[in-house]
Amino acid sequence: MPITFRPESSRGVTFSGANHFSITGSFLTLRGFIFDACKLDENLLEFQGAYHCRIEDFVFQHSGGRQAVIGIKAGSRNNRITGCRFIDIAARSVNLHLNELIYEKGIPTGNVIRNNHFQDIPPANENGRETIKIETNQPTFGHVRVNTLVEGNTFLRCDGEAEIISNKCAGNIYRNNVFNQCKGELVMRGGQDCLIESNRFDGCSGGIRLCGTGHIVRDNVIINSRGTGIRLYFGMTKEQGGHYQAAGNCLVTNNTIVNAGRVGILIGDSRGKDWKEKGLQNIAPERNQILNNIITGSVGDLLFAGHAPNNTIVGNLFHRSGDAGLSEPGDSPLYADPLFYDPAAGDFRLSKNSPARASNPPKGALLK
Repeated sequence: MPITFRPESSRGVTFSGANHFSITGSFLTLRGFIFDACKLDENLLEFQGAYHCRIEDFVFQHSGGRQAVIGIKAGSRNNRITGCRFIDIAARSVNLHLNELIYEKGIPTGNVIRNNHFQDIPPANENGRETIKIETNQPTFGHVRVNTLVEGNTFLRCDGEAEIISNKCAGNIYRNNVFNQCKGELVMRGGQDCLIESNRFDGCSGGIRLCGTGHIVRDNVIINSRGTGIRLYFGMTKEQGGHYQAAGNCLVTNNTIVNAGRVGILIGDSRGKDWKEKGLQNIAPERNQILNNIITGSVGDLLFAGHAPNNTIVGNLFHRSGDAGLSEPGDSPLYADPLFYDPAAGDFRLSKNSPARASNPPKGALLK
Protein backbone atom coordinates (compact mmCIF):
# COMPACT_ATOMS: atom_id res chain seq x y z
CA MET A 1 0.00 0.00 0.00
CA PRO A 2 1.23 3.58 -0.53
CA ILE A 3 2.95 5.09 2.53
CA THR A 4 3.16 8.83 3.27
CA PHE A 5 5.70 10.46 5.61
CA ARG A 6 4.63 13.94 6.71
CA PRO A 7 4.58 16.27 9.72
CA GLU A 8 1.47 16.29 11.86
CA SER A 9 0.86 19.77 10.46
CA SER A 10 2.04 20.91 7.04
CA ARG A 11 5.63 22.20 7.24
CA GLY A 12 5.48 21.69 10.99
CA VAL A 13 8.89 20.02 11.22
CA THR A 14 12.24 21.63 10.32
CA PHE A 15 15.55 19.84 9.79
CA SER A 16 18.87 21.68 9.89
CA GLY A 17 22.57 20.86 9.96
CA ALA A 18 23.79 17.60 8.38
CA ASN A 19 20.99 15.33 7.15
CA HIS A 20 20.63 12.52 4.64
CA PHE A 21 17.51 10.63 3.58
CA SER A 22 17.88 7.60 1.29
CA ILE A 23 14.68 6.61 -0.50
CA THR A 24 14.96 3.01 -1.65
CA GLY A 25 11.41 1.70 -1.72
CA SER A 26 8.40 2.10 -3.97
CA PHE A 27 5.13 4.06 -3.74
CA LEU A 28 6.43 6.23 -0.92
CA THR A 29 5.49 9.91 -0.52
CA LEU A 30 7.45 12.41 1.57
CA ARG A 31 5.50 15.62 2.04
CA GLY A 32 5.58 18.98 3.79
CA PHE A 33 8.94 19.21 5.61
CA ILE A 34 11.30 22.20 5.87
CA PHE A 35 15.07 21.93 5.51
CA ASP A 36 16.81 25.11 6.67
CA ALA A 37 20.53 25.87 6.97
CA CYS A 38 21.57 22.37 5.97
CA LYS A 39 25.13 21.30 5.24
CA LEU A 40 25.22 19.35 1.98
CA ASP A 41 28.22 17.09 2.47
CA GLU A 42 26.06 14.44 0.79
CA ASN A 43 22.78 14.64 -1.07
CA LEU A 44 20.09 15.76 1.34
CA LEU A 45 17.42 13.48 -0.15
CA GLU A 46 18.33 10.74 -2.57
CA PHE A 47 16.36 8.35 -4.75
CA GLN A 48 18.41 5.12 -4.58
CA GLY A 49 16.81 2.59 -6.90
CA ALA A 50 13.39 3.92 -5.84
CA TYR A 51 10.40 3.87 -8.14
CA HIS A 52 7.00 5.60 -8.09
CA CYS A 53 8.04 7.69 -5.08
CA ARG A 54 7.30 11.37 -4.48
CA ILE A 55 8.85 14.39 -2.78
CA GLU A 56 6.10 17.02 -2.43
CA ASP A 57 5.60 20.46 -0.88
CA PHE A 58 9.05 20.71 0.75
CA VAL A 59 10.90 23.95 1.51
CA PHE A 60 14.67 23.85 1.09
CA GLN A 61 16.39 27.11 2.05
CA HIS A 62 19.66 28.79 3.04
CA SER A 63 21.73 25.65 2.54
CA GLY A 64 24.86 24.69 0.63
CA GLY A 65 27.76 22.34 0.16
CA ARG A 66 29.47 19.99 -2.28
CA GLN A 67 26.46 17.82 -3.09
CA ALA A 68 22.84 18.39 -4.17
CA VAL A 69 19.60 18.92 -2.34
CA ILE A 70 17.97 16.01 -4.23
CA GLY A 71 19.90 13.28 -6.01
CA ILE A 72 18.51 10.76 -8.48
CA LYS A 73 20.71 7.67 -8.73
CA ALA A 74 20.89 4.55 -10.89
CA GLY A 75 17.78 2.38 -11.03
CA SER A 76 15.42 5.14 -9.83
CA ARG A 77 12.34 5.20 -12.05
CA ASN A 78 9.13 7.22 -12.36
CA ASN A 79 9.66 9.34 -9.26
CA ARG A 80 8.29 12.87 -8.85
CA ILE A 81 9.56 16.09 -7.31
CA THR A 82 6.61 18.49 -7.19
CA GLY A 83 5.50 21.69 -5.48
CA CYS A 84 8.80 22.29 -3.67
CA ARG A 85 10.61 25.56 -3.01
CA PHE A 86 14.39 25.88 -3.32
CA ILE A 87 15.58 29.24 -1.94
CA ASP A 88 19.17 30.44 -1.50
CA ILE A 89 20.74 27.06 -2.25
CA ALA A 90 24.53 27.30 -2.66
CA ALA A 91 24.67 23.92 -4.42
CA ARG A 92 22.83 22.02 -7.11
CA SER A 93 19.15 21.73 -6.33
CA VAL A 94 18.43 18.54 -8.33
CA ASN A 95 21.10 16.26 -9.77
CA LEU A 96 20.40 13.14 -11.85
CA HIS A 97 23.62 11.14 -12.09
CA LEU A 98 24.67 8.47 -14.59
CA ASN A 99 27.67 6.23 -14.08
CA GLU A 100 28.68 2.60 -14.59
CA LEU A 101 26.08 1.50 -12.02
CA ILE A 102 23.34 1.89 -14.64
CA TYR A 103 24.51 -1.38 -16.19
CA GLU A 104 23.90 -3.15 -12.87
CA LYS A 105 20.93 -1.29 -11.40
CA GLY A 106 19.27 0.19 -14.48
CA ILE A 107 18.88 3.61 -16.08
CA PRO A 108 17.05 6.21 -13.93
CA THR A 109 14.17 6.80 -16.35
CA GLY A 110 10.82 8.57 -16.31
CA ASN A 111 11.47 10.91 -13.40
CA VAL A 112 9.48 14.16 -13.20
CA ILE A 113 10.48 17.59 -11.84
CA ARG A 114 7.28 19.63 -11.97
CA ASN A 115 5.78 22.86 -10.57
CA ASN A 116 8.70 23.73 -8.30
CA HIS A 117 10.06 27.19 -7.47
CA PHE A 118 13.81 27.93 -7.56
CA GLN A 119 14.84 31.35 -6.29
CA ASP A 120 17.91 33.42 -5.41
CA ILE A 121 20.54 30.80 -6.20
CA PRO A 122 23.85 32.56 -5.38
CA PRO A 123 26.73 32.61 -7.88
CA ALA A 124 29.57 30.13 -7.45
CA ASN A 125 31.93 32.03 -9.76
CA GLU A 126 32.99 28.63 -11.10
CA ASN A 127 31.57 25.52 -12.76
CA GLY A 128 29.38 23.13 -10.78
CA ARG A 129 26.31 25.01 -9.55
CA GLU A 130 23.66 24.21 -12.13
CA THR A 131 20.22 24.54 -10.53
CA ILE A 132 19.17 21.32 -12.29
CA LYS A 133 21.64 18.92 -13.86
CA ILE A 134 20.47 15.91 -15.83
CA GLU A 135 23.51 13.59 -16.16
CA THR A 136 27.20 14.30 -15.80
CA ASN A 137 29.42 12.76 -18.48
CA GLN A 138 27.98 13.50 -21.93
CA PRO A 139 30.96 12.13 -23.94
CA THR A 140 30.24 8.69 -22.41
CA PHE A 141 26.52 8.71 -21.61
CA GLY A 142 25.09 11.33 -23.99
CA HIS A 143 23.20 8.67 -25.97
CA VAL A 144 21.48 7.16 -22.90
CA ARG A 145 17.73 7.83 -22.95
CA VAL A 146 16.68 9.01 -19.51
CA ASN A 147 13.28 10.53 -20.43
CA THR A 148 13.19 13.07 -17.61
CA LEU A 149 10.37 15.63 -17.66
CA VAL A 150 11.17 19.12 -16.34
CA GLU A 151 7.88 21.00 -16.55
CA GLY A 152 6.09 24.03 -15.14
CA ASN A 153 8.92 25.21 -12.88
CA THR A 154 9.85 28.81 -12.07
CA PHE A 155 13.47 29.98 -11.94
CA LEU A 156 13.87 33.44 -10.39
CA ARG A 157 17.33 34.98 -10.06
CA CYS A 158 19.06 31.63 -10.43
CA ASP A 159 22.63 32.86 -10.80
CA GLY A 160 24.64 29.82 -9.74
CA GLU A 161 26.57 29.54 -13.02
CA ALA A 162 26.20 29.87 -16.80
CA GLU A 163 23.97 26.78 -17.02
CA ILE A 164 20.70 27.07 -15.09
CA ILE A 165 19.69 23.67 -16.45
CA SER A 166 22.36 21.40 -17.92
CA ASN A 167 21.33 18.46 -20.10
CA LYS A 168 23.94 15.79 -20.97
CA CYS A 169 21.88 12.77 -22.04
CA ALA A 170 18.98 11.83 -24.32
CA GLY A 171 15.21 11.93 -24.61
CA ASN A 172 14.41 14.59 -22.00
CA ILE A 173 11.62 17.20 -22.13
CA TYR A 174 11.91 20.78 -20.86
CA ARG A 175 8.47 22.35 -21.15
CA ASN A 176 6.45 25.32 -19.83
CA ASN A 177 9.16 26.59 -17.48
CA VAL A 178 9.64 30.29 -16.65
CA PHE A 179 13.09 31.87 -16.28
CA ASN A 180 13.15 35.40 -14.89
CA GLN A 181 16.19 37.64 -14.23
CA CYS A 182 18.62 34.70 -14.25
CA LYS A 183 22.32 34.88 -15.07
CA GLY A 184 22.45 31.78 -17.24
CA GLU A 185 20.75 29.70 -19.93
CA LEU A 186 18.85 26.48 -20.48
CA VAL A 187 21.69 24.42 -21.94
CA MET A 188 21.74 21.27 -24.02
CA ARG A 189 25.33 20.61 -23.01
CA GLY A 190 25.14 17.55 -25.25
CA GLY A 191 22.90 14.54 -25.59
CA GLN A 192 20.31 13.65 -28.19
CA ASP A 193 16.65 14.06 -29.08
CA CYS A 194 15.49 16.41 -26.34
CA LEU A 195 12.41 18.64 -26.59
CA ILE A 196 12.65 22.27 -25.40
CA GLU A 197 9.12 23.60 -25.72
CA SER A 198 6.98 26.55 -24.61
CA ASN A 199 9.42 27.98 -22.07
CA ARG A 200 9.59 31.70 -21.30
CA PHE A 201 12.76 33.68 -20.59
CA ASP A 202 12.48 37.28 -19.40
CA GLY A 203 15.46 39.51 -18.65
CA CYS A 204 18.05 36.72 -18.42
CA SER A 205 21.66 36.79 -19.55
CA GLY A 206 20.75 34.29 -22.29
CA GLY A 207 18.07 31.93 -23.49
CA ILE A 208 18.79 28.49 -24.97
CA ARG A 209 22.17 26.99 -25.92
CA LEU A 210 22.48 23.88 -28.09
CA CYS A 211 25.08 21.15 -28.43
CA GLY A 212 24.33 17.57 -29.40
CA THR A 213 21.95 16.22 -32.02
CA GLY A 214 18.29 15.88 -32.83
CA HIS A 215 16.92 18.43 -30.36
CA ILE A 216 13.63 20.21 -31.08
CA VAL A 217 13.33 23.81 -29.86
CA ARG A 218 9.86 25.19 -30.46
CA ASP A 219 7.31 27.72 -29.21
CA ASN A 220 9.64 29.36 -26.70
CA VAL A 221 9.47 33.09 -25.89
CA ILE A 222 12.73 34.88 -25.08
CA ILE A 223 12.46 38.54 -24.09
CA ASN A 224 15.22 41.09 -23.37
CA SER A 225 18.05 38.61 -23.21
CA ARG A 226 21.29 40.45 -22.51
CA GLY A 227 23.19 38.09 -24.80
CA THR A 228 21.63 35.71 -27.31
CA GLY A 229 18.17 34.29 -27.64
CA ILE A 230 19.12 30.88 -29.09
CA ARG A 231 22.66 29.84 -29.99
CA LEU A 232 24.11 26.75 -31.63
CA TYR A 233 27.65 25.79 -30.67
CA PHE A 234 30.72 24.73 -32.56
CA GLY A 235 32.14 21.51 -31.18
CA MET A 236 35.28 19.41 -31.00
CA THR A 237 33.48 16.54 -32.72
CA LYS A 238 30.51 15.94 -34.98
CA GLU A 239 29.63 12.69 -33.20
CA GLN A 240 29.24 12.09 -29.49
CA GLY A 241 32.54 11.93 -27.66
CA GLY A 242 33.97 15.44 -27.65
CA HIS A 243 34.02 17.81 -24.73
CA TYR A 244 31.53 19.76 -26.84
CA GLN A 245 29.61 18.03 -29.63
CA ALA A 246 28.62 20.38 -32.44
CA ALA A 247 24.89 21.03 -32.74
CA GLY A 248 23.51 18.89 -35.55
CA ASN A 249 20.12 17.89 -37.00
CA CYS A 250 18.27 20.17 -34.59
CA LEU A 251 14.95 21.89 -35.38
CA VAL A 252 14.47 25.46 -34.13
CA THR A 253 10.95 26.57 -35.03
CA ASN A 254 8.10 28.89 -34.03
CA ASN A 255 10.09 30.64 -31.31
CA THR A 256 9.62 34.33 -30.48
CA ILE A 257 12.74 36.34 -29.66
CA VAL A 258 12.39 39.99 -28.65
CA ASN A 259 15.26 42.46 -28.13
CA ALA A 260 18.22 40.16 -27.65
CA GLY A 261 21.20 42.33 -26.77
CA ARG A 262 23.73 40.46 -28.90
CA VAL A 263 22.07 38.12 -31.44
CA GLY A 264 18.53 36.75 -31.71
CA ILE A 265 19.57 33.41 -33.21
CA LEU A 266 23.28 32.69 -33.48
CA ILE A 267 24.36 29.71 -35.59
CA GLY A 268 28.00 28.97 -34.87
CA ASP A 269 29.07 30.30 -31.48
CA SER A 270 32.48 29.74 -29.81
CA ARG A 271 34.29 28.94 -33.05
CA GLY A 272 37.98 28.27 -32.50
CA LYS A 273 37.92 28.23 -28.70
CA ASP A 274 40.87 26.20 -27.48
CA TRP A 275 40.26 23.98 -24.45
CA LYS A 276 43.86 22.70 -24.52
CA GLU A 277 43.80 19.01 -23.60
CA LYS A 278 40.04 18.84 -24.27
CA GLY A 279 40.40 20.05 -27.84
CA LEU A 280 39.56 22.89 -30.20
CA GLN A 281 36.02 23.92 -31.10
CA ASN A 282 36.43 23.80 -34.87
CA ILE A 283 33.49 21.61 -36.02
CA ALA A 284 30.61 23.77 -37.26
CA PRO A 285 26.96 23.12 -36.41
CA GLU A 286 25.32 21.60 -39.47
CA ARG A 287 22.07 20.18 -40.87
CA ASN A 288 20.04 22.27 -38.42
CA GLN A 289 16.73 23.82 -39.49
CA ILE A 290 15.85 27.36 -38.40
CA LEU A 291 12.23 27.71 -39.52
CA ASN A 292 9.32 30.06 -38.94
CA ASN A 293 10.61 32.03 -35.96
CA ILE A 294 9.73 35.62 -35.03
CA ILE A 295 12.79 37.76 -34.25
CA THR A 296 12.44 41.45 -33.40
CA GLY A 297 14.78 43.98 -31.90
CA SER A 298 16.33 47.43 -31.84
CA VAL A 299 19.94 46.39 -31.07
CA GLY A 300 22.34 43.63 -32.01
CA ASP A 301 21.88 41.23 -34.93
CA LEU A 302 18.59 39.43 -35.43
CA LEU A 303 20.14 36.34 -37.04
CA PHE A 304 23.79 35.55 -37.62
CA ALA A 305 25.40 32.41 -39.09
CA GLY A 306 29.15 32.51 -38.47
CA HIS A 307 31.18 30.09 -40.62
CA ALA A 308 28.32 27.57 -40.42
CA PRO A 309 26.86 27.42 -43.95
CA ASN A 310 25.32 23.96 -43.94
CA ASN A 311 22.10 24.85 -42.17
CA THR A 312 18.59 25.61 -43.44
CA ILE A 313 17.11 29.05 -42.64
CA VAL A 314 13.61 29.49 -44.06
CA GLY A 315 10.47 31.52 -43.42
CA ASN A 316 11.46 33.56 -40.41
CA LEU A 317 9.74 36.86 -39.62
CA PHE A 318 12.04 39.80 -38.87
CA HIS A 319 11.15 43.21 -37.49
CA ARG A 320 14.07 45.60 -37.09
CA SER A 321 14.09 48.96 -35.39
CA GLY A 322 16.76 51.27 -33.99
CA ASP A 323 20.28 49.99 -34.62
CA ALA A 324 19.42 46.32 -35.14
CA GLY A 325 21.08 44.45 -38.01
CA LEU A 326 20.27 41.29 -39.91
CA SER A 327 23.25 39.36 -41.28
CA GLU A 328 21.46 36.24 -42.51
CA PRO A 329 17.75 36.47 -43.45
CA GLY A 330 17.74 33.05 -45.13
CA ASP A 331 15.12 32.01 -47.68
CA SER A 332 11.55 33.34 -47.88
CA PRO A 333 11.91 35.86 -45.05
CA LEU A 334 8.95 37.96 -43.97
CA TYR A 335 9.66 41.56 -42.96
CA ALA A 336 6.83 42.97 -40.86
CA ASP A 337 5.73 44.08 -37.42
CA PRO A 338 4.35 40.86 -35.88
CA LEU A 339 1.68 42.87 -34.03
CA PHE A 340 1.96 41.25 -30.64
CA TYR A 341 -1.19 41.36 -28.55
CA ASP A 342 0.11 43.60 -25.75
CA PRO A 343 3.92 43.73 -25.56
CA ALA A 344 3.92 46.56 -22.99
CA ALA A 345 2.20 44.17 -20.61
CA GLY A 346 4.48 41.28 -21.55
CA ASP A 347 1.90 39.56 -23.74
CA PHE A 348 3.65 38.41 -26.90
CA ARG A 349 0.83 36.40 -28.37
CA LEU A 350 -0.06 37.31 -31.93
CA SER A 351 -3.02 39.61 -32.46
CA LYS A 352 -5.68 38.54 -34.93
CA ASN A 353 -4.32 40.95 -37.54
CA SER A 354 -0.71 39.77 -37.27
CA PRO A 355 0.99 39.17 -40.63
CA ALA A 356 2.29 35.95 -39.13
CA ARG A 357 -1.29 34.71 -39.33
CA ALA A 358 -1.59 35.42 -43.05
CA SER A 359 -3.85 32.93 -44.77
CA ASN A 360 -1.56 32.65 -47.79
CA PRO A 361 1.95 33.33 -46.56
CA PRO A 362 4.95 32.76 -48.77
CA LYS A 363 6.45 29.28 -48.71
CA GLY A 364 8.06 28.70 -45.35
CA ALA A 365 6.57 31.79 -43.70
CA LEU A 366 5.50 31.74 -40.09
CA LEU A 367 2.27 30.07 -39.08
CA LYS A 368 1.10 30.06 -35.46
